[in-house]
Amino acid sequence: MALELADYVSYAGLPFKHEGRYLRSQEHDSLIIDTRKNYFIWNSQGLAGNLSQFIKAYYGISDREMHFRLKAFTKTNPQQKVAVKADYTTKSAVGPVATLDAAGMAYLAQYRHLDSRLITFAARQGLLGSDGYHNVIFNWFDAAGILVGQDVQGTVINRQRYPKHGSLKQIKAGSKPHYGFNVRFRGPFRHLYVFESPIDLLSYWQMYARELSGSQLLSLSGASAKIQTINDYLLTQPALPAYLHLAPDNDVAGRALIEKFQHMRLITPHQTCQNLVEWSGAKDWNAQLQPAKAGPYTKLTFDMQTFDQFQLFKKLRECLS
Repeated sequence: MALELADYVSYAGLPFKHEGRYLRSQEHDSLIIDTRKNYFIWNSQGLAGNLSQFIKAYYGISDREMHFRLKAFTKTNPQQKVAVKADYTTKSAVGPVATLDAAGMAYLAQYRHLDSRLITFAARQGLLGSDGYHNVIFNWFDAAGILVGQDVQGTVINRQRYPKHGSLKQIKAGSKPHYGFNVRFRGPFRHLYVFESPIDLLSYWQMYARELSGSQLLSLSGASAKIQTINDYLLTQPALPAYLHLAPDNDVAGRALIEKFQHMRLITPHQTCQNLVEWSGAKDWNAQLQPAKAGPYTKLTFDMQTFDQFQLFKKLRECLS
């Protein structure tokens, strides 16, 4: 049993009006509550989720303050007490999840500006789903199509609780080490593109879909400095690609990945990939996708051999700063 949003709205005396199965805020027109599915969507803010997430978003408060409000609510509503513990996000194990829900769709389309057609296609392929807290789940599949790991992406923005990313990000317990979210396109495996997150991977897919025949896209899932992830992923493939494209964020951590790769390369025997660097004109690939970035999508591509001299790398790093 989940905590009821409608009961909380009534308890707190919040100005909402009934519209069939929905409650709409009279202060924020784009904020609605689905009473049947028991979650909220705040379209203008790119927020969605359950009751605890609603309280934090609506009042703009910390997790601690939210807990006090939630506790006060359950004291006056004893029937809700049994649901309190179930309303908190925990690091669950890898396993089947529900289909992508409206909160996940709203986050990806409205906050991340991904095309709804791409989101729907990826969801139908089993790449995307949702958990009981309306988080987006990115499913990792190996070459045999077996589920081996999952990323969790929160759909509620709370920079006080998540100062680094602004929202929940985690890898589920039991996920395959040195692996990540990946997408495979038809054709002989000739190109591997490596990103720092599933969101950047999807953004790149949307922008450069016409270039991806015979390609695989791999997210390091936060492991921005772990060359081992790239190496171990390639070891699971029947053959090495002709080209390996490193496409990290255009920031200090991304350049550190390039520099580390320059010195280490891959430890696979007889490594024959041509190694390329791709940078967006923005801080990351999702930022480049944002509608505010007018004009055609552009990227800078460099052969890794140009990084063999550190001074050249240093000049390039300063140029991109």
